[in-house]
Amino acid sequence: MVAFSAISTAGTGAGAYRRAMQRAVLDREQYLDHLGNDIEAFAAALDTGPLDAPVPWCGAWRLADLGVHLGEVHRWATGAIIRAEPGSSQAADDPAPDDPSELGRWLRAGGERLLAALRELDLEAPTWHPFPVPKVGAVWPRRQAQEAAMHRWDAQHAIGLAATIDPALAADGIDEYFAVALPRLMRREGVVAPEAPILVRTTDTDDQWLVAARDGVIVDLDDVEPAVEPVVEVSGSAEHVLLGLWRRPLATGAITVSGAPLGWLDLGGM
Repeated sequence: MVAFSAISTAGTGAGAYRRAMQRAVLDREQYLDHLGNDIEAFAAALDTGPLDAPVPWCGAWRLADLGVHLGEVHRWATGAIIRAEPGSSQAADDPAPDDPSELGRWLRAGGERLLAALRELDLEAPTWHPFPVPKVGAVWPRRQAQEAAMHRWDAQHAIGLAATIDPALAADGIDEYFAVALPRLMRREGVVAPEAPILVRTTDTDDQWLVAARDGVIVDLDDVEPAVEPVVEVSGSAEHVLLGLWRRPLATGAITVSGAPLGWLDLGGM
């Protein structure tokens, strides 16, 4: 994989997007295959329950709350994709059902509409989205696949099911975390990422990232400061590293942390 360049909001064309996000290696169909499978697995978890199972790494949410959240995200994203503008009424027009037993059906219905919109989306065309990268359609399949994968893992883990994330999707998710999720958190919530460099390595996909915050953005130091030494190194399988960056619960020893983390593993994400 090729490392992403410094994340910037400059430019709106697809070329600018690719320069900022060129590490993504999955194509649209791969993202949509993962997204479709994760929507169904999440809906199955809602059908199985219990819906009051706590999801403590997501604050006070329980499984039902997580289901409502993902269903609303799908409707919000569908509206933004179709209209290429904010303020979609999709979620307001199709709210979560009063009967919790209908949550699985409601999630599937919204997911089907999202998948249909993503299949028709022009990846090169200008669009609206709230993420601090150039505003072209290619951001949507990746963001929605990564959102669903993480929350499907949350749902399954919350009710005691075996939960895994495909290594290639997880490695892509690590890159998307540094390129999209963390920069949005910095902009939206005022989170301050460390200037001290972190080296992240995946032991199963053989990828690595050397990144740090510079002037309020996340940059790839291999691109701009190739001689810099990291103050912390995090390594493990792509799945475990991704979960660690998102502050999900991990078994002791799932990832190896060398050096001083200096807050890198406390930032979380969206």
